[in-house]
Amino acid sequence: MPRPALHQFIVGAAPGDAITDQALLLRRWLRQDGFRSEVFAESIAPEMAADVQTYLGYRPSRPGELVILHHSIGTALVDDLLSMDVRFLVIYHNITPAEFVLDTDPVLAGQLARGQAQLHRLRERTRLGLADSAYNEAELVKADFGPTGVLPITLDETQYNLPSNPALLARYQEGGPYLLFVGRLVPNKRQEDLIRLLKLYHRIEPAAHLFLVGAPWAPEYADGLRELAQEMGLGSDVTFTGRVPQSALLTYYRLADLYVSMSEHEGFGKPLAESMLLGLPVMAYAAAAVPGTLGGSGILFREKNYEALAELADILIKDGLLRQRIIARQQKRAQAFTEANVMQIWRAFLAEVDDLSIL
Repeated sequence: MPRPALHQFIVGAAPGDAITDQALLLRRWLRQDGFRSEVFAESIAPEMAADVQTYLGYRPSRPGELVILHHSIGTALVDDLLSMDVRFLVIYHNITPAEFVLDTDPVLAGQLARGQAQLHRLRERTRLGLADSAYNEAELVKADFGPTGVLPITLDETQYNLPSNPALLARYQEGGPYLLFVGRLVPNKRQEDLIRLLKLYHRIEPAAHLFLVGAPWAPEYADGLRELAQEMGLGSDVTFTGRVPQSALLTYYRLADLYVSMSEHEGFGKPLAESMLLGLPVMAYAAAAVPGTLGGSGILFREKNYEALAELADILIKDGLLRQRIIARQQKRAQAFTEANVMQIWRAFLAEVDDLSIL
């Protein structure tokens, strides 16, 4: 007997977006297992038009149809789904607390607060709540979701074997050392702390450079970061790349000597996992989901003492034996996020759903 439709819903579909990538991967697995499955979104980047459909055309094919909702922010999509006769398999990617962005982007803060309210409305009609980290699962449990589980973000290894961008290599390969952080420019990521770290590291390595890879989600905050770099005399030593294609992203990972995170709120932190897979040592502030994602690998710190961190960064960059030990441990940890491993976890959860006669 053919299996029914099991469609997914995401807020925004964009190339290189972690949630978009996860949804497309799940769609492939679902289709392999005999489900009819599409990905629907509220906003769709032009590059994704062939892969993702607008959710406005969706209608349930049967009463109580189960749908997969990737929840990460407040949106009309969730309200519209709640108005339909559907049940939910929620995949929770975390909602950044609104207080992180309230001063710089009140509109975004409102969307985040709306997302938290919607999470509680979803609870009564959710048959399985999955989160991409134990940190996020704890939020589901606190909100009285049940049953719950952890489905990590998946690293599609075919996407990490692409060639580097020749122009970027030619521009930067003779310089350095290079510090790297990947993530949209929003206050909870604390890119300003990375700029302050670079200033202190210049006392040791005057040629050190910082790559900040990510789209400016909070424009006022992004402008403030550029002003801070100029005020500190680092205008030419900090590169703001904006959103970049996969080949350029891989090039920055390959050029970098150290991945550094000062972020104070991560629901998972896909760039941490990517750095581990690609052999780039990680030094990260131990906040939110970061310790769980690193899983005992990398280097965690719990105090932002910039002078001490600059000295630690220098050791991690220059001590070859230490780097190799860190890289080896990180790459072992990264295996938890490979497709073969996560697909087994997903299929086990889906079998559990089948046992509950939801499908």
